[in-house]
Amino acid sequence: MITNQLVTFSPWSPAERSGVVESSKVEEESEVRTREMVSSPVVNTYPLTNYTFGAKEPKMEKDTSVADRLARMKLNYMKEGMRTSVEGILLVQEHNHPHILLLQIGNTFCKLPGGRLKPGENEIEGLKRKLFSKLAPSSASFQPNWQIGECVATWWRPNFETVMYPYCPPHITKPKECKKLFIVHLSEREYFAVPKNLKLLAVPLFELYDNVQRYGPVISTIPQQLSRFQFNMVTS
Repeated sequence: MITNQLVTFSPWSPAERSGVVESSKVEEESEVRTREMVSSPVVNTYPLTNYTFGAKEPKMEKDTSVADRLARMKLNYMKEGMRTSVEGILLVQEHNHPHILLLQIGNTFCKLPGGRLKPGENEIEGLKRKLFSKLAPSSASFQPNWQIGECVATWWRPNFETVMYPYCPPHITKPKECKKLFIVHLSEREYFAVPKNLKLLAVPLFELYDNVQRYGPVISTIPQQLSRFQFNMVTS
């Protein structure tokens, strides 16, 4: 593993959150998203050495524990309804094999860059905002050109618990969170700024595959989700 330290859904009212209405909302958002995203079965991946990594001010986590996070999620749910979040899958390559960029908190916990959408915020624009917050430098002249691709996975949190599913259980009419993962097409060269309290890891797909104990069920299933894409390993 290569380590580099310097390196829409709108929230719905309770009356709307039924399986039938959710399905129609998904279709409406899908039409909007299709007009804004980059849809391609081919993903160009460039060498990790093509990218420059720097540091910026720490970005502290809002919660100090999983219990605190779930408690805050419950509070927000009472105000705004279901939590909707988006995360980006950023790919580079090393040794002719795709690697995914993950943010590491502390010494163990890894996550994809992204986060919660604002009420009514478009998925694509919201993901770009989160990517800028997590990885873009402060200087306007070095802003990465984020090209958001297809949604490759949707995960559901039925209750205020850590467990999530790649489907919404049929008996759940009021899920607590919907999380979507999008491919992000990187340019050939970019400059990324990583908060000082985080690390940026380039993790190969073969390490993620079926490694639930280390990366959790969402990240460890990304290799399967990406299997339908063709990776173009650009070496120049």
